[in-house]
Amino acid sequence: MVETVPRRTIKRVVDLSSMHSISSDSLIAMNGDDYQVLRRAATRARLDRKARYVCAKCGHAVYAPREARTGQPYWKHHPGAPQNCPWWTGTPVSVDTISAQQFDGAQESPLHAKIKHIVGELLTNDRRTVAGSVVVDEYLIHENGRRRPDVRAIYDGTPLVVEVQLATTQIPIIVQREDFYEMASIRLMWLTWNFEPPTNGRLLSSFEDIFYSHDKNLFSMDDETIALSKEKQEVVLRAFRMNADAWRSKLVTLSGLNWLDGGRANAVPSRPPWHRDFLSRWRGSLGEKGTKWKEREVLFSELAAKVEVPGGDVNELHVLDVDALINCMLSLVDGRPVGSRQQNLVEVLNSFLNVERRQRHTRLIRTFAQLTNREALLDVESVRKKIVQARAVAQDDRQSVSGKIALALFPDIFSSARRGASTSS
Repeated sequence: MVETVPRRTIKRVVDLSSMHSISSDSLIAMNGDDYQVLRRAATRARLDRKARYVCAKCGHAVYAPREARTGQPYWKHHPGAPQNCPWWTGTPVSVDTISAQQFDGAQESPLHAKIKHIVGELLTNDRRTVAGSVVVDEYLIHENGRRRPDVRAIYDGTPLVVEVQLATTQIPIIVQREDFYEMASIRLMWLTWNFEPPTNGRLLSSFEDIFYSHDKNLFSMDDETIALSKEKQEVVLRAFRMNADAWRSKLVTLSGLNWLDGGRANAVPSRPPWHRDFLSRWRGSLGEKGTKWKEREVLFSELAAKVEVPGGDVNELHVLDVDALINCMLSLVDGRPVGSRQQNLVEVLNSFLNVERRQRHTRLIRTFAQLTNREALLDVESVRKKIVQARAVAQDDRQSVSGKIALALFPDIFSSARRGASTSS
């Protein structure tokens, strides 16, 4: 019997972007979000033929796959690392070799071929698909290269590609496709078939990768979604997500998904929208006399960057009394004073409008009061007089800093007003 020499594992690597060391223990202890960031950073570096993470012993590039049996991530050398490295992990199989072995040399499985034609048929029957735009399994040529998507179409006026994910697809292939379609301004939907959540809570790496591609959502088709799609003549999918460490699913329509900046979608956001998260943290920073100073400065810095205040100048927000503006608007939303010692909304408005430098916000506050169904406050004599006095002051508009802040923090309220206007016109 030939004795097998155990391979030593890489104990520690160096992140060349920061020169910080990352141990194997730190890698294993990472949460899923941080691991995905690292995994994709290593992949993109490899695709660019550069190194991002390197072995602390030999200095050669490494990546971080998951161990098949345990699912734990570990460091592994890329091809070309010296075998005399004390932590050498052996020569990994190349991505091309793995892809070629998946179907014993065949281009795809029969199931994969069937599903993509079903997707093409369902898209063709969806009224939101531009007639004649559905193409199955043909090359798409773009200035940054070419790809052969499973299905592509013009859906809801926007180019869309659907890639069917059945077998284990390597992370470099996933990242290459995502980057290609993003650069071409084409939306991308990763789609599985008859997905069954794992009983141990752990996804295969390739499914985990597309799970994170869609903001921790995973989309699947099955017999029921196909039947519903045909009945409704609208593409219906099943969306899976993790909620409180348990898998949840619901039926969704392709037209009802939220499309993210990178060109991929979610059905349920993995985190609250920025404006809701910001306002939640803002409320948490409120004391008896308004916003606490230290927390306010941190939040102001974030807000200045978000609305692109020239030079990120936080002082501009102080000059505009933005803290008082936000608290006044929150008071109108809640129907009671927020961040104020005033007893009621009339006192809140009088106190706010009584300060001369805030009178430039009068039109904004008046509009916001109407949108939040507090317009009766505007007829109170003391408030009405202050509104009349403020007419002599030039008012901020939507393009002003305060206007941009209001739109950024309360988009739902302002968008509902636009929808109402378009409905009545």
